Amino acid sequence: MGGAESREAHQKIHKASLDGVTFPKTLELNYDPSWKKLKLSLDHGSQSLYMFNLPQGWWGDLIMYNGPTLDSPPLAAVRNSGKTAMGNVVTLPPLGPGQEVIEEKMSRRTKRFMDLYSFTVPVPQREGEKTTRRVERFEWVGTGGKEVKDLHEWVRGWKLRRVVESYADAYAGSDDEKDDDDGDVSTYENTDGEILAVWADATGLSKKAAKFEFINSGATGELGEAWAVMAVITFVRVWQRYMQVVMV
Repeated sequence: MGGAESREAHQKIHKASLDGVTFPKTLELNYDPSWKKLKLSLDHGSQSLYMFNLPQGWWGDLIMYNGPTLDSPPLAAVRNSGKTAMGNVVTLPPLGPGQEVIEEKMSRRTKRFMDLYSFTVPVPQREGEKTTRRVERFEWVGTGGKEVKDLHEWVRGWKLRRVVESYADAYAGSDDEKDDDDGDVSTYENTDGEILAVWADATGLSKKAAKFEFINSGATGELGEAWAVMAVITFVRVWQRYMQVVMV
């Protein structure tokens, strides 16, 4: 990570825990007038639940804090990667004591002039009376469907869907730092996974930046804390990437 604040946050995440991390079903992303601090709150104008910071500005790392201020403990972070610094490496706390932090790349690919962002994360799996974990792939895809329209914001936004196994296999070994990796298009065409979350940019001139909602299995908690944190921080990271274009 670049910058002192990013490095310090990364070190603290190694000692953090995902235990007890919960999110309301619906979240609003609000921004600080400085445009360098972002906050997530349940309703517009309500008390902040989680704070986000961009210590190096729009083109730098993203840090998520487990509380309403920058004095709260870091919960997750995304750093730039690759030769163009357009890659995204997400760091989450360990799943349990004695385990390593979770580091996953969020890869970007383009399909028919539309960007898609995908990532993998371990999720719980019941095997009889025992709970194990399996790694699944998920993908943010642009959409103008009913799920986004139900947010009552812009007519277009993004949906987070589960990726079918064949697609996950096809991309498991891809170079996530390549911005133009289209992968196996025929495999992608067969993708029809469950939609788990949606978000859309906010309408009008206000401090509200975007609205986010967990839906279907994503709203039940069955996918675990790591998945929930990954869904939220990748939502904010994708929003940040698009704001970079606006701020140029």
